[in-house]
Amino acid sequence: MQGLGIPWTGSVLPFEGRTREVVSALQQAGVEYLCHLPMQGVKANPGLGALRLDMTATELAAATRAALAAVPGATGVNNHMGSVLSAERVAMTPILRQLAVRDLFFLDSRTSPASVGYRLALELGMPAAERQVFLDADASEAGVEEQFGRWLELARRRGGAIAIGHPHPYTLAVLEREVPRALAAGYEFVPASFLLDRPALGVTQ
Repeated sequence: MQGLGIPWTGSVLPFEGRTREVVSALQQAGVEYLCHLPMQGVKANPGLGALRLDMTATELAAATRAALAAVPGATGVNNHMGSVLSAERVAMTPILRQLAVRDLFFLDSRTSPASVGYRLALELGMPAAERQVFLDADASEAGVEEQFGRWLELARRRGGAIAIGHPHPYTLAVLEREVPRALAAGYEFVPASFLLDRPALGVTQ
């Protein structure tokens, strides 16, 4: 991604073998990064430290703190998987409160259309955003190209849009081709923190 010459935002899983190494590399490169918080989904295992519906509010808060501590310097959080947990206000509330007291923002990955994360974060007085495009849900260059075009169109119509992708070879290959063309066409790429929505005045935690 650094070779593309544009701002971008990384997202780091908290309890992987190379977490510290990745955090250090992003810090040295001056790249904004998030804690990629693993949450319970429908089928796949979200990984170590995952937040689950069977946890109490106290357990969810503690697990969130542990994840944040494992990704020091993160400016915000987005959910890894979480199509089940992110749809539950009772479960999401203690998680988001841990972010709020640390002045972090929440980027809702929108792994489920039923997710309440984005709106609940705003209700709690936090800056938040939500993903509009998944670049590589279709694991092919053609699929990424299609979603990249959709991303640009949404950004043109909305004034900004957030896409999430992964460092797969086919994703990076498309970005290497298409980003220079988008820049030449007048599009601007910014970190996720530039596209946050702010809570209405008077909304408190």
